[in-house]
Amino acid sequence: MGQCEHGGDPKACASCGIAQEQHKSAEEQAICRTLAQIRHKILVMSGKGGVGKSSVAVSLALALARRGHKVGLMDVDIHGPNVLRMLGLTQPFDLASGQFPLPPELFHNLKVISVEAVMRDREIAVIWRGPLKHQLIRQFLTEIQWGFLDYLIIDAPPGTGDEPMSVAQTIPEAKAIIVTTPQEISLADVRKSINFCQKINLEILGLVENMSGYRCPHCNQETP
Repeated sequence: MGQCEHGGDPKACASCGIAQEQHKSAEEQAICRTLAQIRHKILVMSGKGGVGKSSVAVSLALALARRGHKVGLMDVDIHGPNVLRMLGLTQPFDLASGQFPLPPELFHNLKVISVEAVMRDREIAVIWRGPLKHQLIRQFLTEIQWGFLDYLIIDAPPGTGDEPMSVAQTIPEAKAIIVTTPQEISLADVRKSINFCQKINLEILGLVENMSGYRCPHCNQETP
């Protein structure tokens, strides 16, 4: 650790990087250590539900892993987690001890964690306010040892509420992929997501138009 050139004077040290580093909480330091080992952090979000956001997040994670990248998939859709079920995982974690485990490499190059892993009964509704959701996201980054990752894909709930805000605050270098469908009601909501990203300086990597056509399973003809 370097020495502060201001000699520890509180007023002079207010903007000193060394002093700020020394005064970081243990939790903040743990988050910094975790994020330092992750090259790219991608937040998958949507303006409304039912547009296939989680499907895009899971598909993106699997595609990157199959290309040889080391990938983490973090499900922070607190009230409607679906990632584990979409991957066919019924009970991949043993959390009886109350401790977060090292996420197993469930598929080649892919590690997964979800709020469902801390739920004893998946049929019970999660009734949490913002602070609890914020803390769980931070725990996923501090108490779970992800190791080196090329990509961390984060599946957020629909809308612009607590979880996307917590991710943006905790992982300031994260970038967003926004999922929508071509219907006007979805486009109206996706405009709000774009505005949200602009207001908090969250860079948008791209916009995915999902379900843009229907392919008939009988004649194979596609209609817009």
